Amino acid sequence: MNKLLYKECKLCLVPQIPLFFVFALMMLIPNYPCLVAAFFTCNSIFYSFSQALVDNDLLFSTLLPVSKADVVRGKLRFVVLIQLATLAVYVPVIFLRHAISPAGNAAGVDACFTLLAGALVLFALFNALFLPHFYRAPHRVGRHFLIVTLAIFGWIAVFEGFMIVCGAARDSLPFFAWVETHLDCFPATRDAWLAQLAALAAGAAIYAGANAWTRRRTIRAFEEQDL
Repeated sequence: MNKLLYKECKLCLVPQIPLFFVFALMMLIPNYPCLVAAFFTCNSIFYSFSQALVDNDLLFSTLLPVSKADVVRGKLRFVVLIQLATLAVYVPVIFLRHAISPAGNAAGVDACFTLLAGALVLFALFNALFLPHFYRAPHRVGRHFLIVTLAIFGWIAVFEGFMIVCGAARDSLPFFAWVETHLDCFPATRDAWLAQLAALAAGAAIYAGANAWTRRRTIRAFEEQDL
């Protein structure tokens, strides 16, 4: 399996992937919806799949002495590697944002560890919607990505919108005030750290569970294809 991951990194690591890591710096923009930055990672993965399709990577992979299930597992590991690398890049940017501009974000969630939880759910949604459909009908990759983009921005609207509502109504309900002081802020207290780490753990659980489901569904879709 490590050899398949090596093959993915050598043949499918398009320039857009490391280039789009730079979009993490969008979190430094004042009053910008920070979760949008995670969309560009999904966009770079889409470019990788599109280029792999042009290069007949699917046919090449199936000609290797591995099963179709292993081909899918290798590709999913490649995708997960990119997404986790993105989150690793986000961590120093979160601290940099707090150092430069400790004020809150009026356009949604602050640059904090709750943002990482939201990004994990976004990546899980992308994987669950994009990968099975790609392996079922790879020639429709553009249409798949358009549909996935709509779903992703739906999640962004819900996540960021919830944080905006909590900020605007923090004085009306204790719950909204708790979210503002524990989840939608750079963690400055022990309780805020615990709340955000709990949110991050929940996001990681959703991500892991969704990827397990995505892997099974994608393998089934690919095994039904006659290449």
